[in-house]
Amino acid sequence: MKIKRCMLLICVSCISLLATGCGEPLYTMTAEEESIITLYASKTVSKFNKNQTTGICNARVKAGELEEGYEAAVEEENPSEEQPVDEENVQIDPETGEPIEIPNDTESSTSEDGGSDAGLSFTDAVDIEGVTFDCSSFDVATEFKPSQSFVLTEVNGKKYVILYVTATNTTDSAVDFSNYTDREYSLSINGGEKVSTQFTPVSNDLARFDGSLAAGASKDMILVFSFSNSSVEDISSLELYVTSDGTTRGTTI
Repeated sequence: MKIKRCMLLICVSCISLLATGCGEPLYTMTAEEESIITLYASKTVSKFNKNQTTGICNARVKAGELEEGYEAAVEEENPSEEQPVDEENVQIDPETGEPIEIPNDTESSTSEDGGSDAGLSFTDAVDIEGVTFDCSSFDVATEFKPSQSFVLTEVNGKKYVILYVTATNTTDSAVDFSNYTDREYSLSINGGEKVSTQFTPVSNDLARFDGSLAAGASKDMILVFSFSNSSVEDISSLELYVTSDGTTRGTTI
């Protein structure tokens, strides 16, 4: 009988300990702490849900967002100012859910060139007052020998493109080309990358000619460029660009 009473007492004590528990009371979070945890949990869930493009995708806390009375700024919609969105150039950032716009290569290349085009004549592109220019022909060669004392030797994987240009002074006085040595010439094949002139020390190199052209006289000149072999395999168009005083002028040959 005593043994049963002892066992009953032990059981009651164990039940009392298990039912009442022990330790410190649970931590009570503030409203701000609850908001931070909620936002973080929402961001974590949406981060791995790549199919989610709407809803709570960007859970970054903005200034004042956790304060009482905070209201998100609403932009006024103006249908007349809405711009069409190029869906092909827009991607969704899986981290934030915000759209990422990819810049248009064509527009960027146009702005870098300063809006230049190849719609001018050869004379207007070079733009030397009183002198007309005519590109009669061009040649592609692995080696170029413009004079007895100078040779552009063969370079592995490269070929030279030579433009043959005739300059004619149409005025009654000589034209001093030393006033126009600041011009930079570049050539594009089939609308591809522009390549600057190849250096030559010959006296009739248009890019470096600093002599005088007598009244009514004509002079045969050259412009030499170096391109990769693949660039000159099938030439359908040549565009020459001349830059001076921050302005680029182009002509199609």
